[in-house]
Amino acid sequence: MPLPYGPDDDQAASRFVNEALRNRDPETWRLLSSDEHVEQTERVLRGMLDRIAADRVHRTTERDTARVRLSAGEISRADYERDVAESGERTRRTAHFEALVRDHHRLVVAQARRLRGDDVRDELMSLVVALGAAIDAHRSAVLSGGGVARPADQALWDRLTTLDVPGPNRTPLAELVQRHSAQQDDHARVLAAIVLDLAEDADSILRTDLLEVWKRKVAPTLTQEDKAEFAAKGKGSLVTERLRKAMGALERRGLVTRSGPQTAQRVDILDRAGLADLAAEH
Repeated sequence: MPLPYGPDDDQAASRFVNEALRNRDPETWRLLSSDEHVEQTERVLRGMLDRIAADRVHRTTERDTARVRLSAGEISRADYERDVAESGERTRRTAHFEALVRDHHRLVVAQARRLRGDDVRDELMSLVVALGAAIDAHRSAVLSGGGVARPADQALWDRLTTLDVPGPNRTPLAELVQRHSAQQDDHARVLAAIVLDLAEDADSILRTDLLEVWKRKVAPTLTQEDKAEFAAKGKGSLVTERLRKAMGALERRGLVTRSGPQTAQRVDILDRAGLADLAAEH
């Protein structure tokens, strides 16, 4: 059956999807997630999640304002507690609806990404950034070692600043490499500190112990949207992926290495002083 709205009428689509979330009719959701409609369905569900997130920020601001007004004597304790209770009830209702929206978004986002070619685009972007990072590392190695750039070297380095990466907003490759390096450095510092704290005087730690602490430290810094988008790629957990990349950064610096079977893998410390220096960087 055709849907009662056009492919560009997201307002009508939002009303229909909102009703479908409550009815949970399997046939309706098969239609909404068909190749013909899935991109619009994903867009509508993503819009709902964005509005829920914005409303959450608004409610937090309202609670903070109410606390200030209570301290200033502008409202009574009874008024404040009534507002808090009403806000708490809205939060509980919204949390249930958000979970419902997020579950359905998770079901359609992978298919929508495939149709849009997002996975191929992301792979190409990762490749471009990796090549840019290699050029940047080559430049740093030559200059820090007191070497002199040959014309071929300089021509290669110049590409970092002259190449723009296509996208909704064209971005210089050098800027993307800088963002990538900053994120990698931040996670490497966090990981270095965790390794030192867990190891104390020991020379190695279990990766399972490391992963548990890493999740507690890093998971709160990732948005639900980022985690859901990464999960839609079918590559597992974003938290674990960030650990993999941070571990690779420490290994490339010669600070740690991994040993033992996969089921009981250990992280061995090679340079304790280097880990301490990295953890202390700001």
